[in-house]
Amino acid sequence: MPSRNRIPLTRPIAGVYVRSIRHTCGGGHFAAAWAEAEPLPAGTPDGFAFVDAVPPHGPRGERMPPELARAFAEGVRQSWTPLTAEETDEYRAEDGSYPLAALVRLVDARWHAEDSTPMSFRVAGSMAAREIARCAVEGGLPRPVLRSRREPYLPWERGLVVSVGD
Repeated sequence: MPSRNRIPLTRPIAGVYVRSIRHTCGGGHFAAAWAEAEPLPAGTPDGFAFVDAVPPHGPRGERMPPELARAFAEGVRQSWTPLTAEETDEYRAEDGSYPLAALVRLVDARWHAEDSTPMSFRVAGSMAAREIARCAVEGGLPRPVLRSRREPYLPWERGLVVSVGD
């Protein structure tokens, strides 16, 4: 049973793509992820479930480091923390996010051994949570969300209709 301060997701939302890139003096910040969300299965106690379904990538069949997948889940969870009774009016938190009860599946990701950190995937998870919430409330389809207006499109992004947000 979901938390009473969360809104149950009523329909599946597939095809959520987020990318977060930021260059800093001490190294990069890179995360690209594809996610989907669906209504929670019965009996999920805290209103949130996460599945890491990222297939192996690379010539050696490398798996995504588990700490990056955990960080993505933390970003989603933190964006969907239950609201107080006063804040549930209009179902909107101060930062514009909505506290959904949903199962989120990370279906694919791109990472870099040196530039991908748990923080970059936590940011990507938060971006995905906001886009899933927007789709749930507006009833629309997901739009790609790219953090960093200065970065060129990556090879797999060239066919996407892109909306840029920070």
